[in-house]
Amino acid sequence: MNLTDPIVVIGFKGCGKTLIGRLLAQKLNLEFTDTDSLIENLYIRREGEALSFREIFNKHGKKYFRDLEKEALLLAAKKKGHVVSLGGGSLGQIDGAMGDFKSASFVYLKVQKDVLYRRILKNGLPAFFDKEAPYDHFEKLFQEREPAYKKFANITVDNTDKKPEEVVRNILTALEKRESER
Repeated sequence: MNLTDPIVVIGFKGCGKTLIGRLLAQKLNLEFTDTDSLIENLYIRREGEALSFREIFNKHGKKYFRDLEKEALLLAAKKKGHVVSLGGGSLGQIDGAMGDFKSASFVYLKVQKDVLYRRILKNGLPAFFDKEAPYDHFEKLFQEREPAYKKFANITVDNTDKKPEEVVRNILTALEKRESER
């Protein structure tokens, strides 16, 4: 398997990108990059204070957050031989970095919509959700984003009710198959 090309884990918030990405990187002995963490680190360098990505969004708004996100994507795209977990809305920003991600394997972690919504609410309502009609907003975002996940994905793996180790095994099998078909 070619481990110089990045493996990019994508999917909606709550699908398990960070956990699965980290486990996949460990299994392959690769570096793991989480763009949410990159955003937080960029913010510290820029503003001199530590905030979570949720707090950054709440304090500065969507445009500021998306600008940091784009910068984080460009940094992640420059690395070779690593697993990167993208924020749920990052695909809308990826065009500028796509040249650097052109050889990447994009892994879409698909989760049934109702399960995904329950997972999201466990950590409290996300900053970008409409507080008056959270499910309607979730539904709208899901309908907007899922086609992009499907478009970018070379590999789609179900993560609805699976153990993380099983999901990682399924990804490894799909990566090996993809490599043999190149």
